Amino acid sequence: MDMRCGADPATVAAHRTAGGAWMELRHSEECGASWARMWGTRIGDRIELTVSGGGRGDRGGGTRTAEVEDDIDAESYVYTPMAATGPGSVVRACFRPAADGRRECFDGRVD
Repeated sequence: MDMRCGADPATVAAHRTAGGAWMELRHSEECGASWARMWGTRIGDRIELTVSGGGRGDRGGGTRTAEVEDDIDAESYVYTPMAATGPGSVVRACFRPAADGRRECFDGRVD
C-alpha cells in the first residue's frame, strides 16, 4: 500500500502518554487507509497499530509497528505502515516506551 496518498488525512483520535510523547490515529478516506504516528519520543520507543470492528474495507492484516531508531526519528514524526480501513473500523494505537515497556493504548473509530 502506498505510504503517500491523500493530501488531507483526518485525525481520528489523539493521546498524550504519561511520559510526554504524543500519538495520533490518522485516516485518509481517499486512500481507504489508517495509520498511527508519534512524536516527542525517545530512541527505542515503539508504536503499534491494529484494526478491528468490521468496517467496510477492513482487511485485518495483523499489527503494524514502527520504532524510533535514532536521534533524527526522535525529533520528528514516526509513522506505522498503513492499514486498509473504512467507515466503522476501530483503530487502536499502543505506545511502548523504551524505558519501562509499559504499554499505553487508545482507540478511535473511522467515520
